[in-house]
Amino acid sequence: MAEYLNIPQPDVLLLTPLGYTRQGRPDVVWNDTRGEDVPDGLHANTILIYAPLAGNLFLAFVAGGYAFMRRPLPSWFWSVTLLVIAVLALQVLAGLVLLAGGGRPQRGLHVMYGALVAATAVVQYGLRPGGFLRRRYSEVEKSEARTLALICLTQFALIARGWMTGT
Repeated sequence: MAEYLNIPQPDVLLLTPLGYTRQGRPDVVWNDTRGEDVPDGLHANTILIYAPLAGNLFLAFVAGGYAFMRRPLPSWFWSVTLLVIAVLALQVLAGLVLLAGGGRPQRGLHVMYGALVAATAVVQYGLRPGGFLRRRYSEVEKSEARTLALICLTQFALIARGWMTGT
């Protein structure tokens, strides 16, 4: 509204995702909807972005290879899956803290992709040996490796798309 009335907007210092400040008017991005900075350094941390991406892509290729060879998944696959899920949980938690603190992403789709990533992580966790989805799943599907390859590849795509909508 102020732009249409030609009212000058004051310059403010804004915190960028890398922690640097810049001069300029606030846009509709993380950290500037309440007028005070909500630290987003953890949510925009490079390791928290790339580790789940690389981890899920690695898990998708491993599960795809085991599906091609028609073999069951090894036990270390589930350990790596739990590690990737733990990093994702930290990323989702950091995003929820930002959201609760008044920060908003550039696009609302970022929150939707975050919710889909969290739901897919719950499915990955539930399909581990002894998981809550395992009994139901084992009655229907016989190729565990193929299913996990598709789930990990879907998770990779959701994380990548969420990252694209958040930058």
